[in-house]
Amino acid sequence: MGNLPRKAPDLSRLLFPGSVAIVGASENLESISGRPVKLLQRFGFKGGIFPVNPNRRNIAGLDCYPDIDSLPVTPDVVLVGVRAALVPEVIRQCAGRSVPFSIIFSSGFAESEDDKAQNEIIKTARRGGTRILGPNCQGLVNFASSVPLSFSASLDSDSRPLGNVAYISQSGAFGFASFAMAAESGVGFRYVVTTGNQADLDLVDFGMTFVSDPDVDLLVLYMEGLSEGARFIEMLRFAGERGVPVAVLKVGRSPTGKAAVKSHTAALTGEDEAWRAIFRQYGVMEIEDSDDIADLGRIFGGRKIPRGRRLGVVTTSGGAGIIMADRAWDLGLKVEPLPQDVQNSLEQFIPAFGSTSNPVDLTAQVINDPENFRSSLEMVLGCPEIDMVAVVLSMITGESGRIVTREMIEVARNAEKPIACCWLINREQGGAFLDEIRSENIPLFRSPKRCAWAMAKLYSWKDRPALPMKAPENPGGALLPGMPLDLTEYDAKKLLAGWGIPVTREILAGSLEDAISAASEIGYPIALKVVSPDIIHKTEAGAVALRIKDDEELRNAYGRLLERSMKSVPQARLRGMLVQEMVSGGVEFMIGVKRDPLFGPLVAVGLGGIYVEILKDISICHAPVDRGEALRMISALRGFPLLSGIRGKEPGDVEALAEMVSEVSLMAVAETTLAELDINPVFVLNKGKGVVAADAVVIRTEAP
Repeated sequence: MGNLPRKAPDLSRLLFPGSVAIVGASENLESISGRPVKLLQRFGFKGGIFPVNPNRRNIAGLDCYPDIDSLPVTPDVVLVGVRAALVPEVIRQCAGRSVPFSIIFSSGFAESEDDKAQNEIIKTARRGGTRILGPNCQGLVNFASSVPLSFSASLDSDSRPLGNVAYISQSGAFGFASFAMAAESGVGFRYVVTTGNQADLDLVDFGMTFVSDPDVDLLVLYMEGLSEGARFIEMLRFAGERGVPVAVLKVGRSPTGKAAVKSHTAALTGEDEAWRAIFRQYGVMEIEDSDDIADLGRIFGGRKIPRGRRLGVVTTSGGAGIIMADRAWDLGLKVEPLPQDVQNSLEQFIPAFGSTSNPVDLTAQVINDPENFRSSLEMVLGCPEIDMVAVVLSMITGESGRIVTREMIEVARNAEKPIACCWLINREQGGAFLDEIRSENIPLFRSPKRCAWAMAKLYSWKDRPALPMKAPENPGGALLPGMPLDLTEYDAKKLLAGWGIPVTREILAGSLEDAISAASEIGYPIALKVVSPDIIHKTEAGAVALRIKDDEELRNAYGRLLERSMKSVPQARLRGMLVQEMVSGGVEFMIGVKRDPLFGPLVAVGLGGIYVEILKDISICHAPVDRGEALRMISALRGFPLLSGIRGKEPGDVEALAEMVSEVSLMAVAETTLAELDINPVFVLNKGKGVVAADAVVIRTEAP
């Protein structure tokens, strides 16, 4: 293992134990409490194995002990497979002997709403320094050192090639079932861990440990939930720094119900969007089912990363090659014709009814002339305009299949670029070929669609964004604690201005006379707005008048707005009228903040004005973001062309908008009582003219 980040636990004695005790061990080696003994022996575990059962003297040729207290040595790991009522006493004995780790298979704790019992065993364990995996888990396996600390039936199979994938699942049953299917298809694993209730050790603890292992090339996570989003983000950053790809199958993203939200931002940034924002920023590959786990395990098992997105397809079936090319193109890869000189050279190997373009169609003629396969593959692979190659084979059998298999393996061994193979052949006709290809660690697929998907994910890892900026240790002095709990637009603008964010010139007026005086100072035309903490969306309440051009219009508007406001919100607390400059020109955008309960502040930018919730054209990131990240957020919007100077219009000040997004994100980190923020509209003026916030809503909490 490499160096672990600060606060990450040392799990070496759990993953590489010198001795293991099995509490509740059964002489029935096919039962849940007997299988751990069977598996330790089957895997050839070199350490001490101590069955614990007061009713037996011997199990599977091993001396059996009545309890933990009677063991001749203190084991590194105690496996607990007794019913829930007996677990507290077992953990008490583990703590009494300072057992480093215990894995609790037993269920009947927090997953069945018995938090009290679960909390008690964790308190007991901590008194003796015992760390707990589980309860309600199926344990773990360290394949590199042949350490099975589990009862899963999936480990009975010999289809478990050693590889470089570390897999952590919060579900025991799904975790080991999906592992077994992936392993059967040739994916090699180094570690598999199921964390269950995560009462103590959790997914992040193991993730940190596995990312530090130089032999781990891919970290796969099945996740149902987290308790500490900051630790998860720390793990993703650590993986990014070490260059370890992370794939996540996140379930349960759809909330069963949503609390009422007060701002546009909150309406647009739900739980699912928060996860996706984190995944995008840290280059996490989202996956959806067990097939994805297997496909990523295969493609990253090849240990070669493409320089770019240009895919070469070499096929013996024109139809299968086109399917591959279409799917790859859909997923963002480039499948473009080969340079003419390469096509000319390929003509000597390909019949006239084939194709030298891309896909390169060798046709079924390969059956008669399999030797031409290697020359064609090497020529495509050597083309400077190709970054990776997919070989799509049809029913090439017999001696021709053996030659093609051998030649592909030879080429792959010497290739610097990634090669994947999709062979459309049944097990009876091609089983030997498929097994040989897998044994050489060439990514092998049985579907062009799956092959294209995996190669697109391989490129997406290469093309991942730079790691986001870290939150500053001293983000600046917070202004909100000195402000009212229920802020008005006027208060919100004072907050923004205090952070150096440009806002409209405005004056809070307490009477009609004050409003007329303020308008004279600011200069017509002006906007007039009712100021009340109870009227958040002023346009809907009829509490806004725009483009007022003189005193007479101001007098008429003043009374009209008061009347409409009180009719719309009869109990509204009025704090005056805001007299505000009118901003002319520019494109309306919005910038928002929502404090996610798990991950903290998210910052959003998108098209603004009255269409923000209709168009829902926004980019979301976890705060803080620097100017470069903010520029990427803005350029990803569908409405970005509005700032690029289309149809002869002046381009907008994109740099100034990015600067405001970054400043708002830093403010969100510092202002820990900021729950929601809407700055809408933000007028983006012509290039070089800057941006200005014309309206703002701040929702805050009483405590961070």
